[in-house]
Amino acid sequence: MLHWVFVPLASWFQGFNLFRYITFRAAFAAILAFLVVVVCGPGVLGWLRQRRMQGCTDHDSAALGTMRAGKQSVPTMGGLVLLLAVAVATLLLARLDNVYVVTTLFAFLAFGALGAVDDWKKIVRDGRKGLTERKKLLGQVAIAAAALLVLYVHAGGPLVRGPEVEPSPYLPSAAVAALEGGSGGTIGATDVSNPLADHRTDLQVPFAKHFCVDLGLLFLVFGALVIVGSSNAVNLTDGLDGLAAGCVAAAGITFAVVSYLVGRADTADYLYVFHIPGAGELTVFLGALVGACLGFLWFNAFPATVFMGDTGSLALGGGLGLVAVATRHELTLLVAGGVFVVEAVSVILQRRYFRMTGGSRLFLCAPLHHHYQFQGHHEVKVTVRFWIVSILLALFALALLKLR
Repeated sequence: MLHWVFVPLASWFQGFNLFRYITFRAAFAAILAFLVVVVCGPGVLGWLRQRRMQGCTDHDSAALGTMRAGKQSVPTMGGLVLLLAVAVATLLLARLDNVYVVTTLFAFLAFGALGAVDDWKKIVRDGRKGLTERKKLLGQVAIAAAALLVLYVHAGGPLVRGPEVEPSPYLPSAAVAALEGGSGGTIGATDVSNPLADHRTDLQVPFAKHFCVDLGLLFLVFGALVIVGSSNAVNLTDGLDGLAAGCVAAAGITFAVVSYLVGRADTADYLYVFHIPGAGELTVFLGALVGACLGFLWFNAFPATVFMGDTGSLALGGGLGLVAVATRHELTLLVAGGVFVVEAVSVILQRRYFRMTGGSRLFLCAPLHHHYQFQGHHEVKVTVRFWIVSILLALFALALLKLR
């Protein structure tokens, strides 16, 4: 929104020209989202406490219930402030004529609304019983399908055209306008030397320069699996103070870089990745998401004074998953979000092993972070070590961009 307000005034005051830059708006969005959380957090926290929105204290494991006994009075649904911060920062600083931004923000808020209903039913209406797994899954699939349909229809047009890039002091103003795709210029047009330029719904494989898998209509199915899986994986990771927020921040920074690179024709061609015009604006959304997560850690770090609940975790995971699909880096999410993957797999393996053996457990407790707690590791140590692993995986995911 501010882009439309200030950029036309750049001829009057050149400082407004900063709003052309994706990197400036992304950094500004991160700071703004952080401030929104920190400023509004105490008010939201007081509102949740006033309405006794404490988290669920019933657990399948009695030992886990004992470990978390001291957190019975900590309110949940703190994800509401995350939704507010990301929405405010994105609406103010991203370009709202960008299909990727609008679609991703819609899905993010829709996942958050679904999580809020689940949290509300757990706490207020049904005595710790939230939405059934089937209803929650159907809601997630519906949101993912709607977002993917928009992306699929959008991809049906010319995928590669004059890209949106930042103004350069080394290019004349006419060249900058052409690069931004609004003047009909030819600068930044498709480079036919890049064999990936004409692919629309293909799955790109890391380490492979020319190999990719044409998904066709299966793009919708695969994309839904990525988005719903990411949403649920982050939800499962949200079990220790600060764990999910810190890991999402690391993955969010990774995809902010990915979004910026695939949105530029020059860097996409250099790295042999898909060039997706307009995807660079997702950097602004991800900047807001990272800033909101860091702001939430202000209250959620050990000892937490608020939990994000499904309201926050479903939204964060769904947003990351959709960005991965939109930028055609679904497999990169498996690396950057490796902690989420391992947490989800640990739950799946635990359930199957329990059924196969008639009651035995593969882990002391699932998800995996609780297994380490049961081994005697302090909650803070487990959380920080998971953060470290997330940062290392994020760096490795960025390295994969060049390893082709």
